[in-house]
Amino acid sequence: MLILTKASKSRLALVLAAVAILMSGCSSDSGAERPSSEQRGVPAGRICDGTLDTSAVTALQRMSGANRFEELTGTNQAGEPNEFSVNKSVKHLHSKYLKQSICSVYKVGDEKPLLRVRFSASKYYPSGKEDPSGREVHYPLGVFAQVGINGADLFFRCPTKAPVKDAYIGDTDYVKAEMYTATNRLRGNDKAGDIMVVLNSMARAVAEAAGCASQAGLPTRVPDAV
Repeated sequence: MLILTKASKSRLALVLAAVAILMSGCSSDSGAERPSSEQRGVPAGRICDGTLDTSAVTALQRMSGANRFEELTGTNQAGEPNEFSVNKSVKHLHSKYLKQSICSVYKVGDEKPLLRVRFSASKYYPSGKEDPSGREVHYPLGVFAQVGINGADLFFRCPTKAPVKDAYIGDTDYVKAEMYTATNRLRGNDKAGDIMVVLNSMARAVAEAAGCASQAGLPTRVPDAV
């Protein structure tokens, strides 16, 4: 059995009091420094290198139920930031998938992305034949545009030359805008329309940077589905 003297008791009391003060201070500091969910992330208009126009911002907010978003940090296999860039997207149109600039959009605090968008050079585009399941929605955009249960594809005319070195695909006449998203996680009465509004807005920005906006066939307003 440990017997404490009066002096020992006094020292113990001082130690306990100091520990209590430190713990209280740490608790209050951590609460003050931790940002709230409204302070984290960025507005929809700044996500994906600012490629979302007013209609696309509204569409993203509606189908996500959120106002602020996050992108991946770190670098990709090309040694470039994971954060999406229009210029990097155009630069890597002819590169392998893992070197392309991809916009991964997360709702603040989520572990899984709400959507992913990438652009790649393409020699061809789909024929546009009807899906027998009837689960795909087609839009008169570019040369081919459809929304399915796992996202959307939008092909538009945009002739590009493959770089001399490290090209995965040669010269092409088209660019494919591809979005992956789990539609069962989205909100709204017109999920397909909102998806295509976002993808079209991003595609317009890439077409402009690639110098093919005049022939891409991407209007500012997405027409009704056909």
